[in-house]
Amino acid sequence: MTEKLIDSPKDFTFGKRKNRWPWLIGGGVAALGLIVFGGYLAFGKTGGLGGSDESKSSVNVPRKIDGVVIDSEKSNLFPLCMVIENHSSVRPQSGLSQAGVVYEALAEGGITRFLAVFAVNGVLEIGPVRSARPYLVDLAKEYNCLFVHAGASPQAETEIKTTNILDFNQFFKPYNFYRIPGRQYEHSLFTTLSKMELGRIDMGIKDRGNYEAWEFKEDSPVAEATVKNLKIDFSTQAYKVEYTYDAQANAYRRFQGGSASKDKSTDTEIVPKNVVVMYTVSSLYDELRRNITVVGEGKALVFQDGQVITGTWKKSSVEARLKFFDATGAVIKLNRGQTWVEVVDVPEKNVTY
Repeated sequence: MTEKLIDSPKDFTFGKRKNRWPWLIGGGVAALGLIVFGGYLAFGKTGGLGGSDESKSSVNVPRKIDGVVIDSEKSNLFPLCMVIENHSSVRPQSGLSQAGVVYEALAEGGITRFLAVFAVNGVLEIGPVRSARPYLVDLAKEYNCLFVHAGASPQAETEIKTTNILDFNQFFKPYNFYRIPGRQYEHSLFTTLSKMELGRIDMGIKDRGNYEAWEFKEDSPVAEATVKNLKIDFSTQAYKVEYTYDAQANAYRRFQGGSASKDKSTDTEIVPKNVVVMYTVSSLYDELRRNITVVGEGKALVFQDGQVITGTWKKSSVEARLKFFDATGAVIKLNRGQTWVEVVDVPEKNVTY
C-alpha cells in the first residue's frame, strides 16, 4: 500500500494651587481603585483562560476528562474536540501530550487521523488541524464539545448537520487559526488554546463541560507485567503503532513508524496511562472514503497496569458515552491520566501483544 494524500478542496465544507495635591492624590487613589476593580471583573471571575477564582478556597478534585486530581476550578473546563492530522511528514504534532483523550482511526490511503479532546487551559499550540470524518463527529458528540476542524468530507458535513454538534470549522472561523510558513499548505494550519477560548466566548458557550465522565481509579500495577508490548499494524510501516510498558511510570510509551511519538509544543514523549483497542468494522462510501462504525458494541482490549483486560465497548447512540466493560459486564475503571483509544477496523491478526 502506498501512502498518499486524499484530501482535496472537494472534501471541505468549509484638576487653586495649594489645594492641588489633595485632589491629585485623591484622584490617583480613585483611578487605582477602578483599575483594580476592572481587573477583577475581567479576570478574577473567569480566571482568564478558564482559570480559577483566587477569592475561592482551593479544593482538589478529579478532573472530569481524565481523573487527574486538580484544583476544582479547573476540573471541568469546556472541552475542545480537535481533528489533528497524522501524515508521517507532519510528525511530531503539537499539543497531543496535553489532551485528556486521543482517538486514532484510519482516514484514507492507509493514513490515520486523530481526534484529540482537550479540557485544559494555559499556553499551548495545537496542530496541524485537518478535515473531519463522520465517525470522528460521532466520537466527539458525546462530549458536547466544540468540534474543531478545517473542512469535512461530504459525509462528515452531513453528520455535523444531523447531530447538531457545536461546529467550529476553520473555513468559517479563519481568525482563530494561523498557518506556519515553510510547510506545505495542507499541513500548515495551527491554533492555540487562547484562540479557541476566544472562539468559545464569541459563540456564547459556557466555560464548563456537560458530559458523562468515565470512571477512574488509582494505579494498581501488577507485581510482574504480563503484557509489555502492543503492536497495531494499520497499513504501511509509517502507520504501525507500538506501545511499550514502562513499569516505573506505570504508563505506555508510544511509537509510530519506528519512532517515539512526541509533542513538539512540550518536547515530551507521548506516554498515556491507558491504551484501549476498540475493534470495529468499516465500509466504503465511495472509492476513497470509509465509514467506521463507532456506535454499537464490539470487542475491546484495555491495557493498563502492565496487563490487558479483554472485554467489550458499547456506545448506544451518537450522544451516549463510549464505555468499556470486562468479561463480567462490569465497567472498566481507567487509571488517572491520558487515554489513547485505537479504533481498529483492520483484521484482529494485525493487533499483537
